[in-house]
Formats: sequence, structure tokens, C-alpha cells
Amino acid sequence: MVIGYHAIFCAYGFWLPNDPRGSWSEFIGSWELYKFGDATKVTTTRSLAAVEHDREARLAAKRALKYPPVLFNGVQARAIARGFADYIDRTDLTVHATAIMPDHVHIVFARHRLKAESIVNQLK
Repeated sequence: MVIGYHAIFCAYGFWLPNDPRGSWSEFIGSWELYKFGDATKVTTTRSLAAVEHDREARLAAKRALKYPPVLFNGVQARAIARGFADYIDRTDLTVHATAIMPDHVHIVFARHRLKAESIVNQLK
């Protein structure tokens, strides 16, 4: 029985659709990134962050991004936290942990009357 969920929200430039460790993407929307390979769609729900890969190739792809990667500053991180807090209050969502990192966000929440996919979409 599922008792909770761990969701990760990535900022632009954090995890690319053709990351050699896999991604949830099915297409590459940028010619600059496409030259580094097709989307690396995976179906596993387990983290692949520790899988060995060509780090230099991944960093070269990041350098080819049209814009600089997004890094949340303190004001933006606080805005994310306040948005989460507002949503949590309105939906009575039980949150066990949240980590707002400079380029991505983690949230661990309990099973709820709403589907996890709906919660994640609304938090985005």
C-alpha cells in the first residue's frame, strides 16, 4: 500500500531531456540539445542520479542551453515555500519533508484524497 510520495521539481537546466542517466522526457525541444542525442525516456520510478555516465558530455549539453540554468535566489526560494504553504493549508495536505535547493525542489507528502499527479501539477 502506498503511504506517501516523493516529488522533485526541476528548474530549467537542472536535468536535461537527453541526460545520459535517463529522463521522463519523450522529445527534445531544442536543436542545440538534440545534437547531444535523443530523449532518454525511462520508466523506472527509482533515482538514476548515481548511474555512471559521461559527465563531460552532460556538462557540454548544459553549456549548449539557450539560456543560463535557473538558480533560485533567496527571494524566489521563499516564494516557492509560501506557495507550497498556501496550497498545503487550502488542501489539508500532509507534508513530511520539503527541500528547496538552488536548482530543484523536493517534497514528500502523504497519501491524500487528490491523486498524487494532481497535487504535483497544482504545486508546479
